[in-house]
Amino acid sequence: MPGPRVWGKYLWRSPHSKGCPGAMWWLLLWGVLQACPTRGSVLLAQELPQQLTSPGYPEPYGKGQESSTDIKAPEGFAVRLVFQDFDLGPSQDCAGDSVTISFVGSDPSQFCGQQGSPLGRPPGQREFVSSGRSLRLTFRTQPSSENKTAHLHKGFLALYQTVAVNYSQPISEASRGSEAINAPGDNPAKVQNHCQEPYYQAAAAGALTCATPGTWKDRQDGEEVLQCMPVCGWPVTPIAQNQTTLGSSRAKLGNFPWQAFTSIHGRGGGALLGDRWILTAAHTVYPKDSVSLRKNQSVNVFLGHTAIDEMLKLGNHPVHRVVVHPDYRQNESHNFSGDIALLELQHSIPLGPNVLPVCLPDNETLYRSGLLGYVSGFGMEMGWLTTELKYSRLPVAPREACNAWLQKRQRPEVFSDNMFCVGDEAGESLEPGRRRLQ
Repeated sequence: MPGPRVWGKYLWRSPHSKGCPGAMWWLLLWGVLQACPTRGSVLLAQELPQQLTSPGYPEPYGKGQESSTDIKAPEGFAVRLVFQDFDLGPSQDCAGDSVTISFVGSDPSQFCGQQGSPLGRPPGQREFVSSGRSLRLTFRTQPSSENKTAHLHKGFLALYQTVAVNYSQPISEASRGSEAINAPGDNPAKVQNHCQEPYYQAAAAGALTCATPGTWKDRQDGEEVLQCMPVCGWPVTPIAQNQTTLGSSRAKLGNFPWQAFTSIHGRGGGALLGDRWILTAAHTVYPKDSVSLRKNQSVNVFLGHTAIDEMLKLGNHPVHRVVVHPDYRQNESHNFSGDIALLELQHSIPLGPNVLPVCLPDNETLYRSGLLGYVSGFGMEMGWLTTELKYSRLPVAPREACNAWLQKRQRPEVFSDNMFCVGDEAGESLEPGRRRLQ
């Protein structure tokens, strides 16, 4: 019987060998579920999260199929899996379309329905951590006489990665890497940690020991270790320093890696702080002169690109909670004092060349008159909404010039002590600083 042939990342098996009948099948080490009605695949988990989706996701999945995916971790590690999106048809006891999670030492867990729905049995934000080195995900859909894509359920999107054995959190989130340094017979387990430079810096690093009851300890002082912190304010692709124009320019990828695009009551902007917070304007969450309390309004956050279409493709980052500055007054249309909100994301964001946090300045240093800075966003330009990130280079203006500009035009806006002013000192393009945060 012919044996399997290996080409790069793919393994091809002869149609005469056992497996998916009638055709060759592919085993992708980093791959996706295959297209045979009944099939199986093996994925190798890494320290950075990787995606696993149902066939055709995010398009509606086909009916009458079954697939099993075995996710394996290296020696000394386990597999962690969590669902980012889950949308299956609901059924009594999940007897219809379903996803089953199984691993050694635990009863299989079966799920169906939609996230946040009382129907079916969705997994929610539950984390699945294998007791051994492998975890199996089985996806089943019931046959249907109807068109296979007539329904609207799109399947699932899950993230999987390696975690340390007996540890309740990932040994290596996106911020860090690990190397096993165990010699044969070593007990307890040891790993060498390092940060993913240049996007994170080490707060502490070195050899860690897996100690009872399953926490990693520094071998020097026995304290629990937080290895890596996000590096702020250092774009991989900085703006050319010789730029002199004060007009609007199109940003290049990586110029403003902290730039967020928000969609709440309309389009808005924000900046990434650390790896889990978005700084934005409160009026994008609670608009002025609006009775909306945002109770049922979705809060969508997108990052990682300069084109809105590409940001949408990268996916929404769900928001855990919204914190609004206590001085913000939604019912005072001309008062934007305290126009600040913080959006805490449900999950930390892996940092990279196109996603990096901004630094927060102190109260005085960066507000000297004449100091040049950048304002970026997806706002309007000559009456048209832009689909590409734009930026302008503007100087900080004296407070007295800004007050004079407002008084000359009889503008009613409040210019409080917690605001600053940017624009041309001649007085023709001055604007209170908070207006540039959109």
